[in-house]
Amino acid sequence: MSTIPEKDLPPGRHRVLREHLMREITNETSYTRETDKAHDTSETPSPVRPPLWRRPAFVAPALAGALSVAVVLGVTVTRDATGPSARPGTTSSDRAHDTMNRQSPAEVLERIARAAEKERLSRVRDNQFVYSEVENYHWKMDPGLRLPDGCLMTQEGHPYGVEQSWKSVDGQSEGLRREHADGKGSGGDGDYVENTIARQLPGKTMPEYFRQVEELPTDPEGMYRWLYGLEPGERASGKRAADVDAYEKVATLLTGQLLPPKTAAALYRAAARIPGLFVVDGARDAAGRQGVAVAMKGASLSWTPDRVGARSELIFDEKTDKFLGESTVRIAGPKNECDVLDKGDLVESVAVVDRGIVDETGRLP
Repeated sequence: MSTIPEKDLPPGRHRVLREHLMREITNETSYTRETDKAHDTSETPSPVRPPLWRRPAFVAPALAGALSVAVVLGVTVTRDATGPSARPGTTSSDRAHDTMNRQSPAEVLERIARAAEKERLSRVRDNQFVYSEVENYHWKMDPGLRLPDGCLMTQEGHPYGVEQSWKSVDGQSEGLRREHADGKGSGGDGDYVENTIARQLPGKTMPEYFRQVEELPTDPEGMYRWLYGLEPGERASGKRAADVDAYEKVATLLTGQLLPPKTAAALYRAAARIPGLFVVDGARDAAGRQGVAVAMKGASLSWTPDRVGARSELIFDEKTDKFLGESTVRIAGPKNECDVLDKGDLVESVAVVDRGIVDETGRLP
């Protein structure tokens, strides 16, 4: 089983904490100069802090350590201020400008497709279950987030925290879902809530269970046509909205389903044909893991009005080429004083911690 790493400061809280620190520091003018210096430096930028979830509320440090924390905060919010353009070979880094990379999105996805083809999946029986452990983050559900006085924050029931699920392979058996209140997941004995997953009906647009996933095309051309919903003889419209929809279908499959090796390879190769993709270095998922990402501006795993000011990142481990998760990252600056998300902050994220086939609910791979 994978171990969920320690997390750091949650996204979206940078500005709020900076304001708090400024009030704690006696010499506010001196602090401002130090912070400006941190923002101006471009020699060795600090990496984006992985999010801190389900920890106690932040306690302000002593005055002696406040300046050092403030300087770190001043640097971490500069990650990818505008996001890279869609030309091949472009990446974003922790600096607020683009850096060139020799690999195009097509090259990255082809390497990942070849790695997927080498995976082996034992024969799967109808009476088995697909086990999945994911960690979800959404900034609106973050209990540690504090908005300025007078700012309202709605909690819309977005997925949040660690979730384990056991879904029937053929959709005909009841499954199980565990939602962990303390985020310990399979690595601890914390409190959780269990709910039954009802028998599944075939999805009309997206697969709902493993047997339906197996019916997806295993050749890149067939998968491409499925992503775009093309009828025989029909050609892609070339519209931006169609490209975004195809990309979001890729993201939904990767985060929500166990994919057979041939299906996964076809998906990656078909995704490489979607216009508007670019490569992002140093992307992070909800579990704080870092990898290389294939991304698209204006896309999001779940629709949000802020989608136009964000990008979706499909994150892969650079050593193993395994899929880690999807993150939606803010690329536009704050709109007003109640907008606590800076450029580079996470809007939402899904980290796939573990996935496999088991004989019964409650068991682990």
